[in-house]
Amino acid sequence: MDHKSRDRWSLQWMVDQGFLHGLLVGGVGFIWLMIATGGVLGGFLGLPPGFLIGLVVHRVTAATGAKLAGSLYAPSGETTSYVPTYSHIDAMIARGDLDAAAAAFDEEIANSGGSVGVVVKAADFHLRERRDAARALQLFQHARSSGAGSVDTKRYIQQKVVDIHLGPLQDEGRAMAELRRLIDAFPGTREADAARESLAALKRQRGEAGSPG
Repeated sequence: MDHKSRDRWSLQWMVDQGFLHGLLVGGVGFIWLMIATGGVLGGFLGLPPGFLIGLVVHRVTAATGAKLAGSLYAPSGETTSYVPTYSHIDAMIARGDLDAAAAAFDEEIANSGGSVGVVVKAADFHLRERRDAARALQLFQHARSSGAGSVDTKRYIQQKVVDIHLGPLQDEGRAMAELRRLIDAFPGTREADAARESLAALKRQRGEAGSPG
């Protein structure tokens, strides 16, 4: 059995594919409708749309993130002459010293004058490694408010803001507002199309929750 076959259906594989994200958002829909309808059976109606919303958001974000990584962390020589690697921070993360890595990112942000590339990398670190959604959101919003970065970078930031509200923070109201912002800011893109589908699904889910059971 090759390496890919061994890894399939592992926890990491499920995370990478977006299945766990889908289940998390589906669980939110289940709880929402169970409370609204007063029964477990009603709650199950929230699982499918919630799962699909989580899956779509995760996969669109992951696809754009892979593209963004090339421009943020390893762009071609035509766009920049030097790209910081932060290998010292990577080493801290590898040995599990996340507090030191967080402090090092804060120092890099200060030294770079709040460079959007550094801020986004730090935000990703807090979200993925530290599981600190609140701090990650703060950094993504800071990067967004700067107005700096390429279109790909801005779209990635907006997607991550949506992702955090839908997932860790479980704030559907705020997520809907951020989905609208993504649609308005990047019309005609596949991310905007996916956001429109997610927004429609959330509206249907909330409408079902508000209807008499």
